[in-house]
Amino acid sequence: MQHKIVLPGYAIGSIQWRNRDRIIYEGCRHHENKDVIIETFDTDYPSRRQIAQMQRETQVCQKLADIEGVTKIHEVIHYGSGNVALVLDKFSSNIRELMLNSKGVRVPARKVVDIALQLIKTLDQVHTAGIVHKAISPENVLINPSTFKVALSGFGIASELQQEPQTTHMSRKPQGYLAYMSPEQTGRMNRDLDYRSDYYSLGVLLYELLTGERPFKAQNVLEWVHCHMSQQPVAPDLIETSVPKIVSAIVMKLLQKNADERYNSAQGLMHDFKLCEQALRSGNSGHIEDLGKEDKQQRFLIPQGLYGRDKELRELLVLYEKAVGGTTQFCIVHGYSGVGKTALVNELDKYQIRERGFAVQAKFDQYHHGDTYSTIASAFRGLVQQVLLEPKDKLLQWRDNLQNALGTNASLVIALLPELEIIIGEQPPAAELSPTEAQNRLHMVLTAFLQVFASKQHPVVLFLDDLQWCDVPTLHLIRHIVTTKEQNHLLLIGAYRSNEVPTGHPLQIMLKDVCESRELTQIAIQPLNKAAVCDFVADCMDTSVAGTEKLSEMLFQKAKGNPFFTTELLRHLNKIGAIAKGCDKGDKTWIWDP
Repeated sequence: MQHKIVLPGYAIGSIQWRNRDRIIYEGCRHHENKDVIIETFDTDYPSRRQIAQMQRETQVCQKLADIEGVTKIHEVIHYGSGNVALVLDKFSSNIRELMLNSKGVRVPARKVVDIALQLIKTLDQVHTAGIVHKAISPENVLINPSTFKVALSGFGIASELQQEPQTTHMSRKPQGYLAYMSPEQTGRMNRDLDYRSDYYSLGVLLYELLTGERPFKAQNVLEWVHCHMSQQPVAPDLIETSVPKIVSAIVMKLLQKNADERYNSAQGLMHDFKLCEQALRSGNSGHIEDLGKEDKQQRFLIPQGLYGRDKELRELLVLYEKAVGGTTQFCIVHGYSGVGKTALVNELDKYQIRERGFAVQAKFDQYHHGDTYSTIASAFRGLVQQVLLEPKDKLLQWRDNLQNALGTNASLVIALLPELEIIIGEQPPAAELSPTEAQNRLHMVLTAFLQVFASKQHPVVLFLDDLQWCDVPTLHLIRHIVTTKEQNHLLLIGAYRSNEVPTGHPLQIMLKDVCESRELTQIAIQPLNKAAVCDFVADCMDTSVAGTEKLSEMLFQKAKGNPFFTTELLRHLNKIGAIAKGCDKGDKTWIWDP
């Protein structure tokens, strides 16, 4: 814990509040006699990751310095043993402190609407600048309770990507933000993250302000993921009867699981909240006839749905249900590069979480053939990282189960997965064996490791991508896993580029061996047909199939139904201005000008 700090040129006052790993002091800059707040780490020796996050926050805030409603960082001061302090505008509290100090008294709906309008205006400019906040929470919204003026802070994990893929390794997510993360932020939705993720987090924040409680309750990471992906919250007006129905309806729209069903623009969101403001002034708590009437897509975004793969997805779901039922299923998905193999398999994530299971994946690298077992170790590491987020009592159960399964060979797994030592502790070295015996033993112990995770309580989906570059020892391990009778509740999916695996390739040899002892499901992924391309392009342009017929035809002819190339062509057309917003102010669609 940080003791009171000393900074040259500043008088440091009392602690205003703590925010996770940060501590915020009152301060005064001597030469200007100006009141400020000083934010630093609540420790004398911050980690490299903490320092990097603060540096990232500083860079983003400097980029957004001209936006009203974004915290202004006036100075970055290095002090002590590698510590850092930020000098910020004076704010006497944040939303979390405001709620804690209210002693159960709800923030009036009119004040919540005022806060919402300020944040929407700020987010509009932040998103226009190409930034997605990714961590909107009560701790990161500063407020002056007397004026209810707010400012957005906490840009340490902000993204500058228009559409950002998400990892399934939840251990990398800041713990305090789990209650406010969007479904796509979990990495289990097979959806890239874009600016609309911030709208979901804003919805959670407003829900909590209106009702005094969060829309969901959970005890650990997997439960939070399940809530955000699968549970529907109770409407705020049903929890707190003083909440106007029109305000409740807007918040519920913000909390939609599918980003396409939320608001797509700050303009549409602000329009509806201003209607709320007018209604509250007139004493009307009714509903808005056409919610989102003025809403239109803020950016040109590639649709994240799955097109033309209904049959293939049904096949995978059948296999998954069999794995949930207690069997081991082995499936190979193959097709040309860019045809959508990975997108198809990742679509299982949203179904997997329904059973509170584990979904892990890893990708083989063309240039790392010599790193034997490194890719499978990366996938297994995802299992360990998810378990490390469990409560202490459950972690002890995992320790016992793993120790019983691995026995005297546990050190072999720790050599591949150093994080495992955190759970089971340091282990004695395993006995020396000949190379062939050592490999067989390692395969047995890694299979035993996987068996601990794959169970009725939490089935496992293990996805290994780009098998055309898999090393031979790992291929032998895969064969051992899927042919072991003791293995159950597992769906192992491999994907490879069929044009890069000729007859006689080690992968083909391994698959042939597997087929001699067990059933193997193979799913060939073909290019999209014309109808699927038409649906995809129409959704991308936010219009009808008939309205994009010529564009769809051109894309189909050029990309030959390859989803990756079709997507890249659309992005290129938008980049060069051939696809742009319609000239009509009220036009919600995109126009193609060849």
